Amino acid sequence: MPVPDKKFIQKVFDSITPRYDLLNQILSFGMSEAWRKRSAEIVLKDPSFSPKTILDLGCGTGKFLEVFLAKQSWESATGVDFSVAMLKKAREAIPGNVMWLQQDFDALPFLDGSFDLVISGFTLRSVQKLPEFLSHVYRVLTPGGKAVFLDLTRPRSFGLRIFFYPYMRFVLPLLGWLISGNWKAYGFLSGSVRKFQAPEETLRLMQALGYRSCTSKSFSFGAATLIIGAK
Repeated sequence: MPVPDKKFIQKVFDSITPRYDLLNQILSFGMSEAWRKRSAEIVLKDPSFSPKTILDLGCGTGKFLEVFLAKQSWESATGVDFSVAMLKKAREAIPGNVMWLQQDFDALPFLDGSFDLVISGFTLRSVQKLPEFLSHVYRVLTPGGKAVFLDLTRPRSFGLRIFFYPYMRFVLPLLGWLISGNWKAYGFLSGSVRKFQAPEETLRLMQALGYRSCTSKSFSFGAATLIIGAK
């Protein structure tokens, strides 16, 4: 699926910021917060992995980063997004010593090996150049660091797919329009889920780029998937 240009995507997320978190909960049947928390538990329960620095790419309003910050203390935490409105809301919602940067994924201003953990929630399907994005993430990871991606995916069972596709194609944009007033934005988000590559393809791409120990964990019968790779 061709990803729209950056200005369109930036405009989409700026426009839906006031209702973004509410809509995410409604459209995920209240599961998005549970998926974030479960992801953090899975990543941080590994006794051999003790991250001290964390970067959230496409941080939005900071919900994913907030879950990780609550789990332990960090030497540094950074959130990056290109939506000014989203970053403003993140700053207001998450007090403390977090660096917030408005920045494009194509030009991350970080040295090689800067972060032990890079996370990104509900972002991959909106990335224009996925191989380049994953390469940038790999570059900024410390040796032994981990990349963690959580995103909406397509259920595997035939029965759930019968419900899923009409819901994503018609119900999601309609609900998004009724609550946020922006049909085009949620039409784009719906299409990005329906047409984005399967998690297995992302894992193969990560392995080709040098990531090791690549694994995935599906939530809610495949409605969301957690993907993890190490440097």
